Order: sequence, then C-alpha cells, then structure tokens
Amino acid sequence: MARETAAQKRTRISMLLADYDARSRELRKLTKDVDSLKAQVKEIDPGTYGEWIVSTGTPREILDQQAVKAGYAARGEALPTKTTDAPVIVSMVTAAK
Repeated sequence: MARETAAQKRTRISMLLADYDARSRELRKLTKDVDSLKAQVKEIDPGTYGEWIVSTGTPREILDQQAVKAGYAARGEALPTKTTDAPVIVSMVTAAK
C-alpha cells in the first residue's frame, strides 16, 4: 500500500474538518428545531392521534445544582469541581482583506 504524502494528509484532514464543521452546524440547527417541537408536543394531551401515541414517561430525580452551590456557599466551603476535556474548536481560515 502506497504511503500517504504530506499533501494527501492535509487534504484528508481538511475534508475531515469540513465534514465535522458541517455536521456540527447541522446538529445545532436540528437540536434547536427539536427543542422547539418538544415544547409544542408537551402541550398535547396524552392520547392517540392518527398513527401516533402521545404519553408521558416517569419523572426522574436529578441533582439541584443551584441548591448545591447555594449550600456550599452558605457553609463557606469550596464547591468540588473537576476539569473537563478541552473542547474541539474547528473554524475556517478566512482570507485576509
């Protein structure tokens, strides 16, 4: 198998980054659309509507982060934290004007 040249590698990575950027933008748009639709669907009473059934799931208990922060602050204690992985930032090079 022929070895990848530096130019081929740059082209491959450039195409990968372009695909990542396009799909990330699409995902953000789709997420926004789904959140908007979800708000509308939540207003529908449970029941059968044509081929679709609307029902509700079981609520779950989650950590009240604001209350935890307030509790630690009231006691004068530092809030335990951890460092996340660095985000991946992909941006297009713009031509100088």
